[in-house]
Amino acid sequence: CTTAETLAPRLAAHKHVHSLRFPGLPDDPAHALAKAQMIRFGFILHLTLANADAAETFINTCPLLQPATSFGGVHSSAERRIRWGDKVDPAAVRLSIGCEPAEELWSALEQTLDQL
Repeated sequence: CTTAETLAPRLAAHKHVHSLRFPGLPDDPAHALAKAQMIRFGFILHLTLANADAAETFINTCPLLQPATSFGGVHSSAERRIRWGDKVDPAAVRLSIGCEPAEELWSALEQTLDQL
């Protein structure tokens, strides 16, 4: 949770991230409810990139992300719900933040986003 809280504002500010949902961000629509109901804000981040190709490239080229169909491991992973027919933006990516050191993970995510 701490790493997700560290990375969320950085990802939200990145030029290639069109939107980011994380209840720990004060401007997230779910922030007030999450703050009232939760002790921590979790480890799942939902970001939207420019298009489906950018989302796919991001997941498949980031060295510290493992493509996944479901979450539950201790390492950071990512998936695109559009693959399963969910009605989401084709450029949407769900990240499950794992046990990697925050700065190492941020470096990998930032470098991958910068190459999109």
